[in-house]
Amino acid sequence: MNDDLEIRKQKATAEWREVLKWAVAEEEKVSEQLDKEGAIRGLDTNQERFAYIKETVNARIKDIIHKYDLPNKAQWA
Repeated sequence: MNDDLEIRKQKATAEWREVLKWAVAEEEKVSEQLDKEGAIRGLDTNQERFAYIKETVNARIKDIIHKYDLPNKAQWA
């Protein structure tokens, strides 16, 4: 494998891990707020409250793939 590609993948992976940490922390915040509100919790409930997390993660994935010029970026265009 090309060394340059391997380095870019390592950097992208490090950034991706930070995105995941952020997403988990945000999900916990939303969950805590829902608990405080006494909201019903389930797999299909309150999706709109979590939507911004998914949107942000998807945007960051796209940014990371393009930033490091990784293969298969067309599917995230």
